Amino acid sequence: MFLLKNLILSDALFSGYSFREKIEHNPNGDVGILQMKDIKDNYLSFDYHNVDKVSDFLFKDKFYLQKNDILFVSKGTNNFAIAVENVNFKIVPSATFFVIRVEEKKIIPEYLVWYINQKEAQNYFNEKKAGTYVPNLNKQDIMELPVKVPPLKTQKAIAKTAVLLNKEIEILDKIKSFRKDLIQNQLLKSIKND
Repeated sequence: MFLLKNLILSDALFSGYSFREKIEHNPNGDVGILQMKDIKDNYLSFDYHNVDKVSDFLFKDKFYLQKNDILFVSKGTNNFAIAVENVNFKIVPSATFFVIRVEEKKIIPEYLVWYINQKEAQNYFNEKKAGTYVPNLNKQDIMELPVKVPPLKTQKAIAKTAVLLNKEIEILDKIKSFRKDLIQNQLLKSIKND
């Protein structure tokens, strides 16, 4: 068992960029801003195609997301981790998220995302939350998360299986939705023919 702070690069757990005013979308902007509204698939991924974009902000290099970064939702009741995909434009997270960059020789990002989203880690976060109106977690609480770290080969297998499971759940949800629509339409047709 390790603490998360022993699995990350130095200074590699930090809050996303704090905007002082509402983000005004610029369709010609060159930097995308990831916000809570961009989370999709039950906290499994982001809708990168519809993020707000800006062009009039200067960001420090650390804020630009990289493949294998992990975004952790630190505010609210759903404190899940989401892996960042490789996108073809610069992207910056809002302060709703903490960015986690791991030492990949010790832990695989996809495994850590899976682990953080499991009941054991979620129970830990629920105990640490502070605030009444909008509960949140501070950096220290996140860094102190106990993490079970199996060998890299096992981590890879768990991460791969978790990704496949999530895809299966997504497909089954679509099938259920299509089936519901089909049956509803057939029922409506049956009363129109009377």
